Amino acid sequence: MTRTAWRALAVTLLLAAFFIGLKVFGIALPLFLGLGIVVAVVAALLPWIGVRWLDDLLQAGRAWRWRHEEGRHHGFGGLSISIEDDGRHVWIAGADLQRALHTTDRDDVLAARMPGRSRRDRRGDLLLRVDAVVDYLSTAPGRMEPRTVRLRRYLEREVLFPAAQRRRREQVPPA
Repeated sequence: MTRTAWRALAVTLLLAAFFIGLKVFGIALPLFLGLGIVVAVVAALLPWIGVRWLDDLLQAGRAWRWRHEEGRHHGFGGLSISIEDDGRHVWIAGADLQRALHTTDRDDVLAARMPGRSRRDRRGDLLLRVDAVVDYLSTAPGRMEPRTVRLRRYLEREVLFPAAQRRRREQVPPA
């Protein structure tokens, strides 16, 4: 079973134990009636507050769910691409690049195409500098294939340019 499936099973068992405990102690009906009355009052008398609270709750849930991916996720052609900015260089996951290019080269072959501009992250996955990938894509065989051209332009416009702008803004001394 995957980690997510184990988590789902644990949450399901905890919720089941909670609701069984409510039923055994006989407080399920009063608790849910009270909760229903509170929700009805908020919905009927104060809808803007209820909607605001619900929106804040949903936003907090989204932020918690995506906290590990924030700032690193990019998409190209329906594929999720992991991008990491360490402050000096922008890095792309080698496996994601392979999926975007529809190639199946090994990691060492991919790293050899960009010597000195690759590294491994703490999990051991290959990361490549995006500027090196753009240089490689502009000179590689098949550089004029539409998918390769679109990927290169995407990396230049949506990854490298915003990163350069962020660095430029960070270096400007305050007036």
